Amino acid sequence: MSQLNKKEKAFCRRYLETGNPERAARLAGIKKDPYELLTCERVQNEIKRCGEAINKTALHIARYALIRLAAGSVFDAAGVLSDEKGEKSDTDFFSVSEIKRKGESIELRSFDKFKAIECLTRGLSENESSVPFYDALIAGAEKLNESGYGD
Repeated sequence: MSQLNKKEKAFCRRYLETGNPERAARLAGIKKDPYELLTCERVQNEIKRCGEAINKTALHIARYALIRLAAGSVFDAAGVLSDEKGEKSDTDFFSVSEIKRKGESIELRSFDKFKAIECLTRGLSENESSVPFYDALIAGAEKLNESGYGD
């Protein structure tokens, strides 16, 4: 089985980004019929491989954000906001969902820590290897291949 060339690899990445075969082919500099490309097993495998890598990265980022929300504190932000000089430039406002200043008082609201914990314990572990958009792209390519388009 031969390797994909540079443009075909670019097509796979662009297809995952856009979900549009014509646009992906144009952006990758491919003149060939993009639907015919999608019937190629090598292209399907590359799309699947790249999609799985993107899924893992997205899940890692989401998990990290939920951990920060669950364990984060608004106290550091409160200290900076109450200090007129505001000299702490490395303050983490990630857990802060809203800041209101009313005259001399400051109101900080944080994201719901319990919801973040719930998502960490329930939501992410249910179906860690699947993101519906990428699954739909792969299913569409497989269906196109089964239909015999381009043969």
